[in-house]
Amino acid sequence: MRTIKSLIFALTVAAPLASYAFANDDLAVKNAIKDHQAAVVNYAEKNSKPVPNVVEYKYGMKLDIAKVVRTSPELRECKVIPQLMTYEDSRGDLNTVQYQVMSRCRGKN
Repeated sequence: MRTIKSLIFALTVAAPLASYAFANDDLAVKNAIKDHQAAVVNYAEKNSKPVPNVVEYKYGMKLDIAKVVRTSPELRECKVIPQLMTYEDSRGDLNTVQYQVMSRCRGKN
């Protein structure tokens, strides 16, 4: 009986910690996307270009990439996360594409 009570206590203490870790992971992804968009707005204003809309990448989609302006940072979340890439095409227009990527895992890469 004492073992069961100890186990229940340990699980009760550990459960909020695990949910906090996952909440932080999602927050890191949202912050990375927000930071990317802020940098793109800054770049567009400096270069007198309109801020691009985010387009979801579809397999086989043709991309006319003349210059990569920015990619969102690589996160170590160990799950599939959205990634952004902003680029200039051959006409000089800004484009942002969102795609899914399997991020690296902490302690495994």
